[in-house]
Amino acid sequence: MPAMVPVDMSVEDVHAAAGLAPGTDVPAAPEVNDLDNWSQEAYSLSVSTASDLGFPVGNITASFKREALMFGSSRWKDVVNGGHTYRFGVALRAIVVVSDILGSGALTLPVVAAKVELEGARASAQLLVRGYKCNALGDLLPAWQSFGVDAYGQYMKSVSDLQKEIMGDAQNVVPELLATTVVARPVPAAGEAVGSVYALHAIAEGATLAHALDKLGINDSAISGAAKVLYQSRIGDDERAVPDTQQRQDALDELQSFHISRNWFKG
Repeated sequence: MPAMVPVDMSVEDVHAAAGLAPGTDVPAAPEVNDLDNWSQEAYSLSVSTASDLGFPVGNITASFKREALMFGSSRWKDVVNGGHTYRFGVALRAIVVVSDILGSGALTLPVVAAKVELEGARASAQLLVRGYKCNALGDLLPAWQSFGVDAYGQYMKSVSDLQKEIMGDAQNVVPELLATTVVARPVPAAGEAVGSVYALHAIAEGATLAHALDKLGINDSAISGAAKVLYQSRIGDDERAVPDTQQRQDALDELQSFHISRNWFKG
């Protein structure tokens, strides 16, 4: 089943971003009384992915490492149309963009606060409200400051106050698109998935494509083909090009908890 992906765009813009034909059927948003699901959400996205999905995360061409953390709460209902699922509702979302990050691992707001205070990372944040038309939220907006450990608690209290106000005021809710499967990546076949993970491991180890394919030891065109495609998208067409330091670190970060038990790349 395709994953539900958060968006900050209209249905028409989502269709355009996904490459669907103009005039593709647009589902009708449900009424506010039909929003029978409530949730809290947290997503860790690359800055480029967040930008593609419509979120205002700034300059995506910056040379330093940047990640986007999105969290919030929503009231929603899913509508199935044309083989895709569209999630309509009201949502409060905070987008935190972190720059100059050291190390790897999953981002959470406490981790961001600690990295800003202790490791010299930089963070900026925006609050986004979708599907709510009342203009009386100004007094509840947080006073933004350096996102250290102390400021984290103050920021979370302000977000909680906003959440209480928005979710308790149904008469001012006008459901908008919050997420959809239209822009979800298709689930890869087994060979493609293994080949992609294998290639990421090889890049993280600093292996060339030629060396990685030589060490594969499996006569499976799906695996070797997927590994080659990923290498070419990250390193280029030269099979003997050695991944640089940043390419190796990016591959390691993307792997996260995925591991291959054998070490193919030594020797």
